[in-house]
Parts: sequence; C-alpha cells; structure tokens
Amino acid sequence: MDLSRAKLYLSPRVPFTGISSAYDESHFVFFGVPYDKTSTYKAGSRFAPGSLRDVSANMELYSVRSGVDLEKVAVHDWGDVDIVEDLGQTLDRVKSVCSELVESKKVPIMVGGEHSITKAAADSLPPDTGLVSFDAHLDLRDEFLGEKLSHATFMRRVSEQLGPDHIMEVGIRAFSKPELDFTKKSGVTMITPQDLRSAGISKTAQGIRGFLSRFSHSYVTVDIDVLDPAFAPGVGNPEPDGLSTDELLTLVDAAMEKNTVGFDLVEVSPQLDTGQTAAVGVKVIFEAVAALSARSHKT
Repeated sequence: MDLSRAKLYLSPRVPFTGISSAYDESHFVFFGVPYDKTSTYKAGSRFAPGSLRDVSANMELYSVRSGVDLEKVAVHDWGDVDIVEDLGQTLDRVKSVCSELVESKKVPIMVGGEHSITKAAADSLPPDTGLVSFDAHLDLRDEFLGEKLSHATFMRRVSEQLGPDHIMEVGIRAFSKPELDFTKKSGVTMITPQDLRSAGISKTAQGIRGFLSRFSHSYVTVDIDVLDPAFAPGVGNPEPDGLSTDELLTLVDAAMEKNTVGFDLVEVSPQLDTGQTAAVGVKVIFEAVAALSARSHKT
C-alpha cells in the first residue's frame, strides 16, 4: 500500500487539546470523521469532531484515574477525513487512514460521526483482534431500510470480518429479536446494564480483561449513547437505563490493554444539548489515552 495515500484524504483542523505534537514523535494520532448520512433519527454527529476539539482545549489534562499528565503525552492531530456522500467511499478513505497508522505502529484515536465508521477501522485491524464495543444498541441487523451497511448494521459486517466470537458488546439494552437470536447463535458476547449491576463493576471489568486476553490485539469503540441520557443527552438515539459516567470510565480503563491497536468514540451530537455530552466524550478519550500511555510504559 502507498503509505502517502492517507494524507490525500485529510484536511487540517485546530488540534485536539489545542496542541498537536509532531507526527513522528507521537504514539497516538487523533482524527475526525464528520459523517452521519445514514443516521435515521436525530442526525448531527457530523459536528462532533469540531465540538470535541473545542471542549478538549478547555479541560484539564491530568488523569486522576491513571496518574498521567496528558500534557506530557504526545498526541498528533491529523485533521478530519474529507468525507463524500457515499458511505462505502467514505469508509474506504477511513480504512486507508487507519491502515497507515496501524502499519506505522501508531494508535489511531478516531472520532465520529456515526458508528458505521468503526467498520472501516475493523477492516484495517491485524489478524486475531478482539473488539469491545460500548453501546446501547447491538447494531447487528443484517439489513436496515434496504441497506446492508449503515449505523444499524455495521457490527454485523464487523462480525463477518473479525468473527462473532471476537466481539464483546457492553451496555446493550436496545435491539430487535433477530439481533438477539444472532447474538445467541453466533458467539457474540453481550453485557447488559442489568448484567453489570448484578455482577458488579469489578467483576465486569475483570470479564472485559479476560475476554481481551484471548487475542493478540484489541480494539475499543465507544458509542456515547451507552451512557444513560441523564449523563449524555446529546445523542441521535437515546436509550434510558444506561451506564453512568463512572461505570463507563471504569470499564474503558479496564479495556485499555498493552495490545490495544486503536480506539474510537462516536455518536456525539453537540447541537442536541448545551455541551455536556461533548464534555463527557472528551473525558472518555482523555482517560483512554492516559490508561494506554500508563500501561505502555510499564515494564
């Protein structure tokens, strides 16, 4: 693959946190994908990359959870992918960006946009990768509104790429009966908020770590609607009875392993609230990067 190709699809933006370290010096590379054209309820996640950058420049960078000063962690902001109308063509561009970063031993920190962009990241992952998705929805429909690829079907396509037994979905509370049937038959691991509350946060975190320990590599995706709308109202498809901010941050921390090769956060719709969902989204990114940075420096 021509490793210069990805840059053709990127446009610079004001950097995440307000400071962009040099690419060659950075282990983490942030980029946005402002795409929400298959959203079917409340669109608007295309505005999230800019909003997350704005918020990130006005939040403190010390992680109490990991004991890491993020001001000292080199993160390069590569800008936003130049999207096109067609989802397939946009995902091809995202795949090129993710593939270059993974091949260069960088950790992509991708922000959406809608959750379908995770399909492009999955297509770029190395063999034997386990994927943990924090989401209110299974997104495992085989087809939705006549389309095989959309925000409601992308995880079915990811399961075909990675293998259903390579997928764990956490925080799930919204799905169709056929999706549930597929989950039970295929080997996808599902954890509902009720499962979490019954087992407790520590045992659930241990379960996530145990799942990821089965694979050579891991990838983590966070749809911010995994949170209860009380904590994150600015989403396109809100679902009550979700996780708290503390539960999500604790479980994301547990999912950040030394073998993590990528992370994304999606579905923030900043125009639907007064900024609180973007703020919690930034916090999730901060804590994910801090945890990865802390573990990558442990001997």
